Amino acid sequence: MLGRAKREVVKGLAVEGFTIYAKGVQKGRFEEEADLDIYVKKGKEEEHLLFVKVFEGRKPVYRAWVEVFGITEYVKLGGQVIHYFDSALEDRLLRLFSDALGPGEKIYVEYYNDEETRKQLELGVPLPATRLGYKLFSLGLTWFKDWYFPEGFMEGGQKLQAEKPLDDRARRRQLSTIRERLEVFVGGAETSGVQKSYTVALKRAESILQDLR
Repeated sequence: MLGRAKREVVKGLAVEGFTIYAKGVQKGRFEEEADLDIYVKKGKEEEHLLFVKVFEGRKPVYRAWVEVFGITEYVKLGGQVIHYFDSALEDRLLRLFSDALGPGEKIYVEYYNDEETRKQLELGVPLPATRLGYKLFSLGLTWFKDWYFPEGFMEGGQKLQAEKPLDDRARRRQLSTIRERLEVFVGGAETSGVQKSYTVALKRAESILQDLR
């Protein structure tokens, strides 16, 4: 299904008066891999938005995955300044690629410029309660990992990995783990003198727990 998502963004996605499209598509390291240079345009104006790497999988061994990186935080088009994070552009792309993932397939999203997500992770917020993690959780992804290892500026980009459950059994197990971690977080959370990003994450965690219970 990732192949279909790739074709959709190559064709162009209409989003609230804008069009997201792949201006360039290059073959990746393998036959099943492609590198997409994604732009957003309005009228005759266009700006670079981000890069996407798509691996469509190789049966029966390798499952498909997609990576979103090199994100432009602010885009200026048609006299408007669009903040990518929490915009309709971000929501459209995350939904497109998340919906295209099958069981056990994953998405990686860079958060280097995503200040809220980065701060929340630094404060020890569980991944599903961060800004980006919550979006991905809401799209049906239930296993998370933070790919950031401080290694003296040799660690590469900061990104979250989120994965679709392999089956119902895996989904129940992963949701149980999420619930346990969120309960620990909420139970030990600070209630005063904390950053706004922390209190926002706390509310997300409480909302998720209410739904899971």
